Amino acid sequence: MNWAAPAVEEQMNRDGTLLTLGKGAVFVPCFSEPRREPEVAVYSRSGRLAAVGQTGHRILLDSGTYELQFGSGVTERRLRASARVEEGHTTVVAPTWGALLVETLLDAGAYIDGQYELLRMERWVNYGRGAGFKDERLQDIKVWVLPPGLYRLSKVGESYNSLRNYITVQINSGELHSVELVFDKEVDGNLIAGGAKSLNTRTRVGRHWTYGLRAGGNLGLTQEVDETALHQENVLLSTDLRTRARYDRPSFFGINEFFLQDGFLKDKGKPINISLDDAQLRSTWVRRLNAWVGPYVRGQASTHLFPNKVTLDTVYRVRTYVDTSSATRVDSTLDTSGSFRVKPSFFPVSLAEGAGVNLELLTRYELELSTQLGLAAHQQISMGDYVARTSNTFEKSVSSYSVGVEGILTGKLRLSTRFTLDLRAEIFAENAQPEKIQLQESEADFRLFLSRNVELGYLFQISERLDQVANRYPRKHSLSLRLSFNY
Repeated sequence: MNWAAPAVEEQMNRDGTLLTLGKGAVFVPCFSEPRREPEVAVYSRSGRLAAVGQTGHRILLDSGTYELQFGSGVTERRLRASARVEEGHTTVVAPTWGALLVETLLDAGAYIDGQYELLRMERWVNYGRGAGFKDERLQDIKVWVLPPGLYRLSKVGESYNSLRNYITVQINSGELHSVELVFDKEVDGNLIAGGAKSLNTRTRVGRHWTYGLRAGGNLGLTQEVDETALHQENVLLSTDLRTRARYDRPSFFGINEFFLQDGFLKDKGKPINISLDDAQLRSTWVRRLNAWVGPYVRGQASTHLFPNKVTLDTVYRVRTYVDTSSATRVDSTLDTSGSFRVKPSFFPVSLAEGAGVNLELLTRYELELSTQLGLAAHQQISMGDYVARTSNTFEKSVSSYSVGVEGILTGKLRLSTRFTLDLRAEIFAENAQPEKIQLQESEADFRLFLSRNVELGYLFQISERLDQVANRYPRKHSLSLRLSFNY
């Protein structure tokens, strides 16, 4: 069993719901965590809503036969199951469905709140839009509960028949599938890779700790003779190391990760060139107070291992300092040639810390509303490193520090069986000053399912620019009519 949740029997033992006199219960197993999976609606034989509950918890009912509706998507696409409830007994629904957990990240390994669309390929059924989260909010990623089948994960806005920006994944009954989507940049980036997570966690010590290791490398040798009879040879070596230690129990969640990526290129007759050098350590811990609130703390350190040099005919090194006699800023320029060390080993070091709280304000099927509020601090420690101003001009870096408050509001509204609305707004206040509150990003995504093969969509996006620009609030409207046909 590849569930993140324990076995069904242990789930039932953990559930504190008691069977009261005259009542029975129905139990829908959870593949991950109840708060991350869609709610369960229970209807009587007459079609009346009898109860609403969560997977992984008993739902108390009177004796009788009921229809359960659960899973992802609009009402007509949700899963259905029948259950017979008897007084004093708990009826367990056999898990004939599958689940999907999607994480979005950059090609350098950092998690982002990337967005995607999920479609079932056999019938070209659109299940809507999903999103990953950054490190401090990994525990809030919603899990798709889906019928078995072949699914397509696409970049938002790509057509059903597009030959780019998508991957496919097979969902099997009774299994939780974890998938990574890799983008080349955080905003409007292309989906460049993806698939099942190859970093598998294994239990080593204690029942709540799991560990994982992924290591790899590549060695390439190229020899070329061009049209001028010029011989060229180069050797390319790249390495990739990722480790993870995860702690997960009902009231605590912690994840600690280390990433190391290096790439080296050696041309014949030239020194070794470092093409990639990234090292990052991340740690996130969350205390789950109850089903709707969970404060978090996080920390992150990013640096590199090897010195970075450039070789130019002329290099201008600029150092800015304050002239004490005149109290003015002065640029001091020094000309050099040949090899110039831009960055020493391990510097600059970028540090980030954060603390905040995740609030699940509302988790009804018709309306989901959540918010994340946090205080973040960033430091960059410089020591002998330079930042490029132009191709041959470098300025000596100085250490910096900043702090700010961020807030994110997300919501999903489902009206009837054919209309959905996804909302998202993100703000940031530099130095925690209210007058510096900036609307970093906001969008509203309307979807009207006219039929199984026709969908009308409208996307409104707006952000705020604080610098001197003609339009402080750039915005974008997108109207689309999406058609699909499968024979």
